[in-house]
Amino acid sequence: MRAAAASRVTVLAARGAAAQQAALDQWLAASPAAPRSVIAEGVFVDLSAPADVEIVRLAAGCVCCLGLVPLRVTLTRLLRASRPRSLLLLVASDEHLPRLYTLLVSGDLGSLEVAEAARFP
Repeated sequence: MRAAAASRVTVLAARGAAAQQAALDQWLAASPAAPRSVIAEGVFVDLSAPADVEIVRLAAGCVCCLGLVPLRVTLTRLLRASRPRSLLLLVASDEHLPRLYTLLVSGDLGSLEVAEAARFP
């Protein structure tokens, strides 16, 4: 039995509804039309995405500190159910981006290929 291909993860930090939608739009334009999913932390506005893009929300709070367990559970469920090739982790703060990047590449959260971890302009 072949192992599933690693999901390509992009982590973008964006504050505010307009910046979060712009970050999502940029990622959608750059990601292939293959199965795509979004995990959005602390986003309380409706994000606009094509119908084939699954958007899962996490409560506000640092995803590598307070929100680590919800992130782990959500990510595991999403990877098993949807098997996205491309995944956007949209976070509200860039405060812990280096720590989040390290966590994602460690393999503790599954087979992931981290493409980018950056603050959205």
